Amino acid sequence: MSARAPLIASTVLSLAAAWSYVASLATGPAPLVHLSQDLPADYARLADAPTGNGWELFTAVAVIYALCLLASGWRQHRRLRRPGGGG
Repeated sequence: MSARAPLIASTVLSLAAAWSYVASLATGPAPLVHLSQDLPADYARLADAPTGNGWELFTAVAVIYALCLLASGWRQHRRLRRPGGGG
């Protein structure tokens, strides 16, 4: 089973969801993010910067990827169970 198609679809849907989410919250320029030497904290600040809640955006992206991969696996499973569909 090739995972290329569901991963591409997930990426496109995630970018579209993130773009629309950020655009709906945009009321002006984003505040400056001050980075330090603590990489995990810096990454969390960068993820939070556009929306104010990085975990919400991460959860939405994770759900999109999971649903696309689940749909792809389900289609592959149904195709293989069909008579003569061993291809």
